[in-house]
Amino acid sequence: MSYLADTCILIWALNQPQRLTHSVRAILEDTASSVYYSPISLWEIAIKHGMDKLDLRGHTPEEFLEGLQASFFQCLPLEAMRLASSYRLPKHHRDPFDRMLFWEAIENRLILLSADSSCEPYQAEGLKFLL
Repeated sequence: MSYLADTCILIWALNQPQRLTHSVRAILEDTASSVYYSPISLWEIAIKHGMDKLDLRGHTPEEFLEGLQASFFQCLPLEAMRLASSYRLPKHHRDPFDRMLFWEAIENRLILLSADSSCEPYQAEGLKFLL
């Protein structure tokens, strides 16, 4: 199976794995799973870190990226058409980072690994997720 980890799951996987649910942890430990992250998550981390709204436990966003690159996570390509077409996603949720991750998961046919129930209304749009 192929998955897209949302920003919170990425942070927890690298900095606080005890916060992950058992089902998410099992997926991350399964070598048969392909787990992706989006550059959108890195942008969200950088913005929130720069605004002092996100503590990376003493790490910079660049160091966090290095940790991701050294891990099993794979970077999903950020495609211009994905960005341009994201307006088609209904506005059930206002957070632009979350909305883009939802859109990327739908368009790439990935199961979203999330800690956020705000993704539930997007099931009707084709979003598959695991909380």
